[in-house]
Amino acid sequence: MSNKLFVLVIILMFFVAFIVVSVDKDETPREKLAQMLPLGDRSTPTVEVSASESRKYEANEFVTVASLELHGKDKELLFKQLTSRRASIFEQMKSLDVTESDIEQNSVEMRKEWSYDKGTRSLTGYVVSQLFAIRSSNRSTAAAVIAALSAELDVEINQTTASLRDKESLKKEAIRAVGKKALEKAENYAESVGGKLGKVIAVNGDQYGDGVSFRVLGARKAMDYASAEDFASMSSVADSVEISASIHLVAELLQ
Repeated sequence: MSNKLFVLVIILMFFVAFIVVSVDKDETPREKLAQMLPLGDRSTPTVEVSASESRKYEANEFVTVASLELHGKDKELLFKQLTSRRASIFEQMKSLDVTESDIEQNSVEMRKEWSYDKGTRSLTGYVVSQLFAIRSSNRSTAAAVIAALSAELDVEINQTTASLRDKESLKKEAIRAVGKKALEKAENYAESVGGKLGKVIAVNGDQYGDGVSFRVLGARKAMDYASAEDFASMSSVADSVEISASIHLVAELLQ
């Protein structure tokens, strides 16, 4: 009989030890018990919804990035030529109602050009270049800037982007709109189960951080322009910008 009692005690000790080892070292017994209880017994029910909002606006700011590049053997002469060409481009832009304040200039860069003959390197000349960012207030001016620069053999156009001057205020409008939409959606869900919405617990944006993104839309066709050159320039400039906002909202569900 004493042997049976001894075996029973050993079995009970083993069982207790197994339970202790099974409990995560970072969890208290109270937390472990809470995990075993129904959700309603340990926290307030919640409503979680996601919402998005997209709005399209006509672009009202355009930036054309172009580079002026000259080649030659005389450095001093090249810098003089660059100064003259830059002044000429500024005059062209002025005729298109683009002021000097609308043009941003990078520092002038210079590099050497080399030739190689049987492993021997020889200096053949120099290249000087400068980058410009030309801002236009409307699409037709941006197209005229592209057309003027395209005719210059020593100018390369990198890109023309469309944007919005008041994008920060429009961004705030999009955030307010998507927040309102998310709240209305959460209220509808709460009412559908006989409850009502409590306080908001959490609000998160998407992968963009604040839930807002900008997307430049394709250019519309411009069939009413005078020539094929004008049409080609206009069609190369985007005409609108889309602002999209998305949100994930968590709120209390009250009974």
